[in-house]
Parts: sequence; C-alpha cells; structure tokens
Amino acid sequence: MEILFDNNGTPKMFKGKTVFGSTLSKPLKEKLYDTFSYKKVEYASWGDNNCYPDDAERTIECTSVLKTGLNYKVRCCYGQGVVPVQVVGFDEQNNEVFKPVADADLLTYLRGMVFRNYHGAAFRDLIKFGNCFPVFVFNNAGDKIVRVQLKNARHCRMGVEKSKLLVYGDFKYSMPSEDDRTLVIDMLDEDDPVYDLNWRRDTGRLNGGVIAFPRIKNYFSNNDYYATPDWKSAQESGWIDIAHKIPKFLNKAYENAMSLMWHIQIPATYWEKQFPKTEYKNVEERKSMIQDYMDKFEKELTDTKNANKSLVTQYYIDESGKKNGEWIISRLDSTIKAEERLSTSAAANSEILFSLMVNPSVLGAGMPGGPYSGNAGSGSDIREGLLVSMILSNIEKQAVLDPVELMLQFNGYKNIDLKYRNITLATLDSGRNTQESLS
Repeated sequence: MEILFDNNGTPKMFKGKTVFGSTLSKPLKEKLYDTFSYKKVEYASWGDNNCYPDDAERTIECTSVLKTGLNYKVRCCYGQGVVPVQVVGFDEQNNEVFKPVADADLLTYLRGMVFRNYHGAAFRDLIKFGNCFPVFVFNNAGDKIVRVQLKNARHCRMGVEKSKLLVYGDFKYSMPSEDDRTLVIDMLDEDDPVYDLNWRRDTGRLNGGVIAFPRIKNYFSNNDYYATPDWKSAQESGWIDIAHKIPKFLNKAYENAMSLMWHIQIPATYWEKQFPKTEYKNVEERKSMIQDYMDKFEKELTDTKNANKSLVTQYYIDESGKKNGEWIISRLDSTIKAEERLSTSAAANSEILFSLMVNPSVLGAGMPGGPYSGNAGSGSDIREGLLVSMILSNIEKQAVLDPVELMLQFNGYKNIDLKYRNITLATLDSGRNTQESLS
C-alpha cells in the first residue's frame, strides 16, 4: 500500500489495490462564547444567557408584521401536504413523470396527525429560530422507526461535539442540575446520518428508544452550532425597533393633549352681557350655567353628527363703531404628523418582510402613496409573489423531509419520493380559479 505522509509523519492519503482513502482533519468551529456542563458533557449555549429562543419568541409576539410574515412562510412551505410517488421517467420538456404509490400504511402515516404535527412544527422552528431538532422513535426491537417527531427548539441544546442533544424545559430560568428531569439523546453524524444510522443497526446499537437526527438549520447561516433566522437582519438593522416605536409614539401622542383642534378667544365683556351677575343667586349657580353653555358649544364643534353644519355666533357694535363680544375661532394645525409616522411604519413593515423574502404585496402591506405605494397588491402581484415564495421555499421543504425519507429507507421502502401538493392562483383566461401541481 502506498502512503503519503505530511511533514509530521501523519498519513494524509493511502492507496492499495482495492481501497483509496485520506485522513480527515477536524474542521475549525466557531468560537463558543459560553458553554455549560451537564453530567460531564459540554453543551453549547444558544445566544446571550442561553436564552435566544425565548428572546426571539418575545420579539415575534410583539411585532405583528413579523409574526404574520413568519406564519405566512410556514404555511407557504407546508402547502397542501405531501404525497408519495415514484419517478418513472421524464417527458419531452424534461419534467419528471410520476407514478403514484398506493401503499396503505404509508398513506395513512402521511395523512395522519403524527406526521402533520412533525411537519408543521418543523417549519415553525426552522423559520422562527433558524433551527429544528427531529428525533426518530424506534420500536422495541430497534429494527423499525415508528415515527419522526420534533423536540421544541426552545428546549434543545447541542453538545459541543454534536453527538448529544439535551432537552430541558426551563433554560429561561435556570441551568439543568443532576436532579432535574432532562432528556439526553444521541445524535446521528451531521455529515452522513444515513451511514451512521445503518452502522448502528448493523452493529446492534439500536435497541428501541430514540435517536436524534442532526439538527436542521437555516442553510444561509454559516454558524457551526445554532443558525440565525432570516429576520435577524431586520432586527440588527433596527427596523423591528422602529416598528415597535411608531405605535407607542402615536398612543402617547393621543394620550397627551396633542390633538387640540380649535383655539377659541372670547372677550371678557361677553360673559357679563350673556350671564349678568344680577340674575343669579350666587357665583356657583352662574359658573354652572356657563359650564353647561360651553359644553354644548364644544359639542357643536366636535360631535360627528354636526359635521358640515354652520356655526352661528353674534356680536354688537358699540357707540364708537367697534365690534364688541366677537368670538375668534381658529383651527389648529395638528402637531402629530400622523402621515409621516404611518409612512415610516409602512417602510419598517416592508423592510421586515423583505428580510423574510416575502413580497409585501402578498400580505397587502402597502400604502396608497409615497415610496412604498407600489406594494398595493394587484392580482398579478399576489399571484407572482405567492409563486415565488413557493419556489424559494424548496430548500426548507426538502430539508424538513430528509428525516422522513431516511425513515422510509430504513423501514424498507425503496425509490420513494415525497412531493408537495401546491395549489396556486390561476388567471381568468385559464377558465379556473386555482390549479394544482406537485413539487
């Protein structure tokens, strides 16, 4: 056998009559700013104080457009469920030709609650937090995978060596201790889970219980441990903070006296002429009459029932020819500038949706004027935005199905492809409102 050594005498490559191989070097991993230990195993903390999922959940819950955009992406990825097929060839346009698979057990599983729970929850965690953690559940003999289920990402942390998954429900408030109820699950090899699973079966290492599939992460993140979600960029750039501040500003503006509309100037001589002191028993009675009079006058100015009505006041001219008793009523300009604030709010909403690669017109996130007026959302914009969303979500769709397809292979199903059922909006000239396709 020929062996190629490096300068330190470590074999780098080797070649024999029937084999060829190389020595794998351990890749450099990102710097871990914090770890914690549980039963002598080191785990990687997730975010500041090991609470990133909880912090992210709080941000999502108080940002309406972000929550709606994430919900839209999850629903768009989920589609109308999946169907099992076999690819039997290609047509003249190089499109795949499918043959349906009518296996009763397989169809029951794919249409059942167990698969739906995994399917929806996987997209939820992957899109909200950038990571999801599937787990295989075996029968007692360890020769069949009963189901794929998902562990809530908020409660999951990975070992530094990525060989263990720790599931603990209270990371927000404390670190797990030896006495806490926690679940530690072995994780399959991240680079080749298929080989690892088959090797464990062939060497008798599967005897029931559970084993974790390598965590599925946002493919666009280069983090070695916990990937960041797409919307993180909108948070880092400050757009989510702006989306929070606009409604707070408007609420505070209306709570304070910033919405005065009228300035009324009344001459002192008017009160003596209209409410002579000699006609009242005491000062309090006169004050009460003036109060009632002014309340009725204010209602004339502000009540919606009096919109577009005319307002009549009177005055007299004294001996010198000057107006006496004349009221001056001036309309005040609003200091709130609500239009500018709403325009800024629309910009923040659009930027947040852009970070999710969601076309704002699909969700009607547009303004009738200004720089974002193009997001009004015509029928064509909505159709194209929806179609683009489904196309761009293919990476997430396939990643979420990887554990399911591995389960089918392990259980003896051969050459089975899982395809998503998609219903898209059609144009009027097609003679129908929707059309269905597989992807």
